[in-house]
Amino acid sequence: MATLDRQLRNDAAPGLLPKGDYQAEVVESVIVPTASGSGEILKLTFEVIAGDFRRRRVVEWLNIVNDHATAQRIAQDRLARLCVAAGLAGIADSEELHGIAVVIRVDIRPGSSGYGDQNIIKDYRALAAVKPPSRRPAVTGGRPWDP
Repeated sequence: MATLDRQLRNDAAPGLLPKGDYQAEVVESVIVPTASGSGEILKLTFEVIAGDFRRRRVVEWLNIVNDHATAQRIAQDRLARLCVAAGLAGIADSEELHGIAVVIRVDIRPGSSGYGDQNIIKDYRALAAVKPPSRRPAVTGGRPWDP
């Protein structure tokens, strides 16, 4: 397993998370204007909360208000998926997302226009529900269906 972990780390540029699924939560959120000033971007900072990459951060930029209808629709769909993964029907304030653990699927976008490679979030899902252990005492010497 250690060899696989080292290989995963080597597949990503320094400072980047390797592609994969991570338990993470939103630790910061802010709305900033678009470069043109005609829209708004929701900047969500996720922090990995488990595993070897604990405390590493990934930023998601969502064009929640944009002149380009497709960009806005994609961002609103992604925000809705995040809300579902977090167990929320919707939000009135981005701070409602803070501290809720979800699984983020991280990928690496190749650099362009003078910028290096960067992590991007491809999807969100809810954490798998953990089944509590059975409260029935173990059956010894009898048939499993006998009380």
